Amino acid sequence: MSQDNLAAMTEVEIEAQLEALKHAHDEGSAGAQTSLDRRIISFGGVFSFLFAIATVVSLYEIVMRYFFNAPTIWVHETVIALVAVCYLYGGMQCLAADKHIRIGLIYFGTSGGTRRLLDFVNALLSLFFAVAIAYAAYTMVEKSWWTPQGDFRLERSGSAWNPITPALVKMGLFITAVVLSVQSLGHIWVAFKGTGHRHAAGEPASKFAIIGIAIIFTVLAIGGYFLFSEGRALGIQTGSLLLVGSIMVLILTGIPLAFVTGLIAILFTMAWFGTMGVPLVSSRIYSFVNEYVLVAIPMFVLMASLLDRSGMARDLYDAMRLVAGRLKGGVAIQTLVAAVFLASISGIIGGEIVLLGLIALPQMLRLGYNRALAIGTVCAGGSLGTMIPPSIVLIVYGLTASVSIGDLFLATVTPGLMLATFYIIYIYTRCTLDPSMGPSVPQEELDMPLAEKLSKMKGVILPVGVAFTVLGSIYGGVASVTEAAAMGVLGVFVSAWIRGEVSWELITTSLKQTLETCGMIIWIGLGAAALVGVYNLMGGNRFIESTILNSGASPMVIVLIMMGILIVLGLFMDWIGIALLTMPIFVPIIVKLGMDPVWFGILFAMNMQVSYLSPPFGPAAFYLKSVAPQDISLSEIFRALLPFIAIQLFALTLVLFFPEIALWLPEWVKGD
Repeated sequence: MSQDNLAAMTEVEIEAQLEALKHAHDEGSAGAQTSLDRRIISFGGVFSFLFAIATVVSLYEIVMRYFFNAPTIWVHETVIALVAVCYLYGGMQCLAADKHIRIGLIYFGTSGGTRRLLDFVNALLSLFFAVAIAYAAYTMVEKSWWTPQGDFRLERSGSAWNPITPALVKMGLFITAVVLSVQSLGHIWVAFKGTGHRHAAGEPASKFAIIGIAIIFTVLAIGGYFLFSEGRALGIQTGSLLLVGSIMVLILTGIPLAFVTGLIAILFTMAWFGTMGVPLVSSRIYSFVNEYVLVAIPMFVLMASLLDRSGMARDLYDAMRLVAGRLKGGVAIQTLVAAVFLASISGIIGGEIVLLGLIALPQMLRLGYNRALAIGTVCAGGSLGTMIPPSIVLIVYGLTASVSIGDLFLATVTPGLMLATFYIIYIYTRCTLDPSMGPSVPQEELDMPLAEKLSKMKGVILPVGVAFTVLGSIYGGVASVTEAAAMGVLGVFVSAWIRGEVSWELITTSLKQTLETCGMIIWIGLGAAALVGVYNLMGGNRFIESTILNSGASPMVIVLIMMGILIVLGLFMDWIGIALLTMPIFVPIIVKLGMDPVWFGILFAMNMQVSYLSPPFGPAAFYLKSVAPQDISLSEIFRALLPFIAIQLFALTLVLFFPEIALWLPEWVKGD
């Protein structure tokens, strides 16, 4: 079979698998959707175009400032408002499509009456969260739309442009909370009737599920009694234990992680400060969605979505064969090199793992590669997006730690490339010692005419150009991270247009994926930001800071304890929740210890990369399982990841004890 026929078959198979996955998900979630959910999903495509408008507006600002020396005064606030509306709508969209991240170790293993019971409990908890947010948002709307005397007046930003966007966004938050409440009521009814996906109306819940739910609610009831009866009298130490315990208990039900943290924030606000303190939660949510730095996230996600749906990633992977095809384990090494390039373009992880799982994994299995080596290579390589700039993990860290994102991007270059090199050395060594681990590519596939080689190398030019544009504009100080992300979207779009791949379907599906992905990421951030704000007002940050600093432990021991906490949290929580919950507490301690927060940010990103592979939550394993052959089990994937987790921990240890690995590049740039 010729190389062209093989490539054509692979592409057809990839498209078929993607379509099958989409159909399976739509079919699987449709049964649980109410008519309101379906309407929200259908309108999601319209709202997702606000991301495109925000990107175009950002590009307009760049052109006006750099080419005509005529900076605008309206772009900054317009972009924030457009993206904020998308964030809010994304929460409704993800609830409608069941896309919110949840710890599903128990939940996804259930069906019938047991799933029905869990869905009923989750919907009740979601309803309480949504109603409380609606009440809190209404207090903001009341103040932003009317004067204390009752006269109509829309709140303005107070900037040079002075738009009414604050009033509009606050009203958007209120409407979102109301719609979430109605959605939750619908889900309660669906669970009660047993008409949802994997429900069975006549099938009772298992005895174990009933006993488990009863235990969870008993624990919550006891904790709630002490919390509301004692309030502040409990003290911050007992309050902290109750807070952490409540989070751990609630996530066992399978309630979305964003709602867990938001619900706990509301409960502790009411217990500590009374009902008058609930608006504190909505004000934290409003502040979070208005962060300009976060605007970079949907633009990088849109970049990745366009890249995934075009043929650029596939051509980039094929071109890497010319670099690593003749090495021991060459296809695995080729996969890692391509992963580095993909990470430098997209900044997100899930899409890379799925893409490599569809392109690289079948080829390695076809050639007879050791299954564990092939699986580990795809997951570890696809997870490099946490380290290789533009990393969204580092963007969120920079926001929460008030650290320069440009410095973080510079500092992560060496550790990220070092980790990728360690992977390559491991693969090359294993395949050299045991050639059966990674058989060579057939010679006829490597011997191709010069014209064909040059044609394949063209696949590198456009992706590398996009990466250079994005990172070069950041490092060169030409554009902010958000503006560079907008330039990246334009670069990927123009590249797809040059290749003749731009279509209406490409644009609409990419925007829809961006809306849902940002809905998942940002709403976890909303809940975590609210929880951190409440906990800090309770005095939690001062309590933890004094406990650690007064413990008598050396600075390095304190950092090791922090790393241990992050590793444990990474076993059960998503990275953005961990960042927003821990970094506002950890980073001030690092600064007081005289350590560099940029270095600590790299440690955090490396730690989160470990969490991407680590069982039982390890998202990388679940991403790959969604596209892997049926005979590859989840347990086999996790076993295959163990050597790569060991490599990650080794690299983390090196950066921990030798900070100059991360800091030399930003210091050298500043020195120039």
